[in-house]
Amino acid sequence: MTRYEARPPRGDRPLAVLGISDVVVIEGTPSVPVTMHHVSAWGRWVRDVAVPDAAPDLIRVLAQRYEVVWASEWGHNAHTAFAEALGLPAEPWPFLPVQFDKLAVIRDYARGLPWVWIDGPVVDLHDPGEVEDGVIVRVDPSCGIAGVDLDALDAAVRGIVR
Repeated sequence: MTRYEARPPRGDRPLAVLGISDVVVIEGTPSVPVTMHHVSAWGRWVRDVAVPDAAPDLIRVLAQRYEVVWASEWGHNAHTAFAEALGLPAEPWPFLPVQFDKLAVIRDYARGLPWVWIDGPVVDLHDPGEVEDGVIVRVDPSCGIAGVDLDALDAAVRGIVR
């Protein structure tokens, strides 16, 4: 069996690397409006998840500005499971096969492109310290992506030193 490798970035836009837990799925008590969704990947399992009501629109706008890549414990299931709840395109976005200590994998995948990594506050086992080649956004787990200011994010990405 061959090892999965995400298709390379197109290179025409910055990358937006998205986690699922605490970003698209609110695991605890939400501080924003959410809707419960019954998600499944290929009908092999099902799970009820709370998705911020603002998530579909924010992710749609994010996808217009960035090339979106998944990096979460949901792996290859992320796009399929959340396609309906988030209004995702039919062609799945690539995923990075990594659950923890994602920074090195993101940098390797980006190949020098500007990137933003939007994830929960507890996803890495090590503090990344100062980052100059990308932008790390740690969301508030009670509001997830609904708390991300996309205009501020765009400004931060424009300020990446290259």
